[in-house]
Amino acid sequence: MAQFQAVGTLACAALAALILTGCQGGEAAPADPSSSAPASGSASASATASASPTPETPEPSPASADGPAVNIPVPEKPELTDENTAEGLEAFTEWWFELVSYGYVMNDIAPMNAVTDPGCGTCQNIQQSISEVYADKGWMSGGELTIDTFDTSFEETLDGSIDSYVTNKQASISVYSASGDLLNEIDAIVDEEASLTRAYYADGSWLMVDYGLIGVD
Repeated sequence: MAQFQAVGTLACAALAALILTGCQGGEAAPADPSSSAPASGSASASATASASPTPETPEPSPASADGPAVNIPVPEKPELTDENTAEGLEAFTEWWFELVSYGYVMNDIAPMNAVTDPGCGTCQNIQQSISEVYADKGWMSGGELTIDTFDTSFEETLDGSIDSYVTNKQASISVYSASGDLLNEIDAIVDEEASLTRAYYADGSWLMVDYGLIGVD
């Protein structure tokens, strides 16, 4: 029988070394004729204040040796993702891995957690590993997870979830300190290894239950 090995997932295997290394509307009221006109200095100050430029949102910038990622958008959810079909499950699984990759470079696991069961052990390991890197204002680049193959019988297990078999690859990871020093480099994972994902469909959407390498009793 196939079983999860949460600690041994591709994502966590790659990150394991990180732990070891270090305007109001409405019509304006009529003016009161008895009120005096404002002094020219006040008018000038008001004009100057209103002309102050609005701070611009930084352009998206990927993480690199020069600094952490900035303003990277959360991966968009594909429409197919909400379908209770094998195709919908595949789209959801691919999107879920994109959210994990986003979490690596943006230190933001909230989007992944929003579509993941709180009991997912692997996901907790991922979050802890990422927190270790960013705890002292460090950052990481790379780590993108991709799916090479996806297969599912789309049959419910005893608890109502659906199992899928995937093979993953992961880009290399570079870890930097707050001062920009390279602390660690983790090689890319290019050898395909079969993993099991378990997802549950309820209330019109999928929820990732867990993900891990496949072990045998």
